[in-house]
Order: sequence, then structure tokens, then C-alpha cells
Amino acid sequence: MFGKPEWFRPKRFGWGLTPITWQGWVYTAIWSLVMIVPFLLLLLRSQSPEAMLWLTATIALLLWDVYLILRAMRCDAATGKTNPPSDDASPNDASDVVETENLRMRLRDR
Repeated sequence: MFGKPEWFRPKRFGWGLTPITWQGWVYTAIWSLVMIVPFLLLLLRSQSPEAMLWLTATIALLLWDVYLILRAMRCDAATGKTNPPSDDASPNDASDVVETENLRMRLRDR
């Protein structure tokens, strides 16, 4: 995994990530450049099959990295491990914790 979960938050709608730190924005910019610049150079050299192969391979790698980041963000229900909270709320405050048989969730303000 190239990116770190601390750099992103899950999208509110759909699947994916939204950068929340400067590192997340740099990660996004570098991936964009790595995907687009060689693609355009290959197209300019009239190497369309290679350009499409490059674009497909880099999109697949990006999707895999995003999947790994999202998986790292989730609570591991089997072990009960959670990532540290990203806001200032105390994780031990019982008023904002909801527990079910398999999960322990902390509510957040919007």
C-alpha cells in the first residue's frame, strides 16, 4: 500500500477516498501524473495499444491501493481492533458509543 489511511476519508457517496491532508493531495497528484503523462506520450508516438495497456494497468494498481486503504480504515470485527479516531472526540466517552453483538461503533458529529 502506497497511501496511508490517515491521509484520506471514505467518500460520502459511492466508493473511494477523499484526501484530507496535504500528503493525500500529493498522493492523488502523483498517481494522476503517473497515469496520464506516459499515456499521452504513448498516444503521441502512435502506440495506442501500449497506451491502453498502461492506462489499464495503472488504474488497476490504483484501485487495489484504494481497496487496501479502505480495508485498513474499517474495524476488524474478528479482533476488535479499530483505527484511532480522526476527530477530537474521546473514544472512551460512553455517550457516543453504540455496541452490537459483533461491532462497537463511535458516533461522530457532522
